[in-house]
Amino acid sequence: MPRGITIGTTHYPTKEAVRDVCRGIVRRYGTNAEVTEPDDDEFLRHLLERHPEYDLKRGSGIAHFRVIAHTDHGRKSVGLALVRLDGQVADFSWNACLTPLSQRTQVLAALRHAIDDQIATVRSTILNSSPQAVCSVTGDPIPSAAELHIDHADPTFQALAEEFIGANGGVDAFPILPDPGSGVSYIELEDKALEARWQDHHRERATLRPVLKRVNLSTLRRKQ
Repeated sequence: MPRGITIGTTHYPTKEAVRDVCRGIVRRYGTNAEVTEPDDDEFLRHLLERHPEYDLKRGSGIAHFRVIAHTDHGRKSVGLALVRLDGQVADFSWNACLTPLSQRTQVLAALRHAIDDQIATVRSTILNSSPQAVCSVTGDPIPSAAELHIDHADPTFQALAEEFIGANGGVDAFPILPDPGSGVSYIELEDKALEARWQDHHRERATLRPVLKRVNLSTLRRKQ
């Protein structure tokens, strides 16, 4: 049974299931329309992170997404594009996002998954605290749990991960756990002792803070 694909926190059994979601977004919005629903926006951001030229496509950062019409080898078709924070538009192929992940991308995904419990603990503490949480970037109140994201202040997650990877032999020294072949799977490190050292490293070095969802999905993404 194939691994399937996890986009964000949702697992899809096949690549075709992910393509169907993309086609559904294109149909619902129509040509030249902006993607406005938060769930659609978040899905596309997570999907785009899998693109082999993600940094190039992202550029100055992602403001939002748009359905566009374009011509491919003389054929007119409809697809997706991102609108950058500087106003530039870049189209992208969702099929390119479904290509096999590089070792580095898998290692970073495994390291991020390994700290889920730490993120969840901070989130729970903030939600149960009083007074109401405020965004660490804007100072605005965070009105609900749905609007609360947990972000890394400096050093960023990327900086912490790269630091740890470099100090432990590089990405090839981080074997990925083989897929179990059924059910929902996550990208995880095979070496659990190495994973535990990373968790300790992150716990000691990371500064986690509350931010508004919209800030985390726009302003802060530009700085990563």
